[in-house]
Amino acid sequence: MSFGTYFRELRRSKKITQKQIAGAIEKTPMLISGIETNKNGPFSDEDLKKIAGCMNLTEDEYKDLLIQASNARGKLPPHIADYIACHKEAYSLLEVLVQKKMGETSLRKIKVYAEEME
Repeated sequence: MSFGTYFRELRRSKKITQKQIAGAIEKTPMLISGIETNKNGPFSDEDLKKIAGCMNLTEDEYKDLLIQASNARGKLPPHIADYIACHKEAYSLLEVLVQKKMGETSLRKIKVYAEEME
């Protein structure tokens, strides 16, 4: 599913209009329409944060929105890319996960373990 389609469905599920989104990020409804029809690329991360507030997204919904935008851009969010670039072991960990083709269950266990660490 494209970012635009994903965003449109999410926006509609929250009963938010394109005009409301445009107001929240100080852009035009035409831009929102262009994004939803994939004529324009996804929103900036800064705009996505404002949109999350406007749409009253849960933390998981916001994370999913960021992931969808990152996928559409073909790159990681800057804060994650910067962290990986500055921490060799983070890069190495990702390499291991990719090489082992870790599935969702294993990744969830690793995430829980990491969250429990200080």
